Amino acid sequence: MLDPFGKRAEGLIKEEFGDIITFLERIPSALSIDEPVAMIQLLLESENPPQELIEVDNLEELRDLFKFYALLGAASISPYGLEAEIVKRAALRLYSERIKASKKLNETMLPVTPVEKDELPHNDLNILERRMDRHLSPEEKEKLEIKYRIPLKSFLNLWTGSLKEVYIRNGHAYLRWETTLKMWEKAFERRFERAINLLYDYRDELPEFYHRLREKLEEIAEEYFKERGEMFKGTASPLRFDLFPPCVKEALKGVPAGMRNYAITVLLTSFLSYARICPNPPKKDVRIKDCINDLKIIEEEILPVIIEAGNRCKPPLFEDQPHEIKNIWYHLGFGLTDSPTMEDSGNSTWYFPPNCDKIQTNAPQLCKPDRYCRGIKNPLSYYLKRLYLEGKKKEGETGE
Repeated sequence: MLDPFGKRAEGLIKEEFGDIITFLERIPSALSIDEPVAMIQLLLESENPPQELIEVDNLEELRDLFKFYALLGAASISPYGLEAEIVKRAALRLYSERIKASKKLNETMLPVTPVEKDELPHNDLNILERRMDRHLSPEEKEKLEIKYRIPLKSFLNLWTGSLKEVYIRNGHAYLRWETTLKMWEKAFERRFERAINLLYDYRDELPEFYHRLREKLEEIAEEYFKERGEMFKGTASPLRFDLFPPCVKEALKGVPAGMRNYAITVLLTSFLSYARICPNPPKKDVRIKDCINDLKIIEEEILPVIIEAGNRCKPPLFEDQPHEIKNIWYHLGFGLTDSPTMEDSGNSTWYFPPNCDKIQTNAPQLCKPDRYCRGIKNPLSYYLKRLYLEGKKKEGETGE
């Protein structure tokens, strides 16, 4: 299988299982945890992916998909954690090598078609491929060949360079092999991130198999990134207000009566507490005392922000409804109290941030999507994505 997100893979999953959730539910009965773990370790430890992973017999294609989607399911439990990053890197490396070995890109998710003979004007090809240059080696000539065409709309969605670098004709961009491969790699990364964000909402419904696999991947990932000195992502750290989703920024400004309780008590309380204390919770029934040892962070970093936002409301929430402080602690999992202790953690549910569709229904005025909202279904996922992108940006600057 050249591409686990390609049409062939999608067709196989649909034909055999109907939908992706059913497919994920069936994997634990067909696969042991050790198999995807061994695959990840092989990819990380080898300078080049072993031949046994590059060449997969047709009879083994389904099992091969089982391994990838087992890793995808485990990564979705913590979509911007180390586990997801290591799965993405390893999978991208594996499938890139398979594509290079096959010399085919038209069987992938990328909507490309091989260029036919005489499809392009000979004069244009003479220039694009430098056909008149007798000093070019066979390898150089092959690199210059125009191999694929892609609809311009799909191309523009992935291309970040100048259009002056691209040959465009009849609504298509014409590409060399290396350019097409890089575009597939970008498309793969996007699809991977989109997939784990979509599956994130189903993580509590996934079999225990995926949670145990995630724990194994976490151990491998921590060691891998520690050895390379790379920064850890998605761990508890001071709040980055500039990276908050638009709905949270709107709630922080204060809201009118009718939205106050939802914006402050439900959205802000859950978002700020998880974002600061446990941004990548392995499960939704986690308690605050599972993550921190005292109430200092809540009392000094989270509660003041909530109260300030409440005071900006019209009329001020906590002046109008002083008992709402008890509801704040209730939503943090300490029960209905205004004087909690750490031992009270777990007396009620620590409410997880509501999904975007719930916010749109209950407080549509808060929902003002920006470019980072695409594919996001929960405000916490948005924040983790922004933290992740910020970390990648800093890594790039450090590496220069």
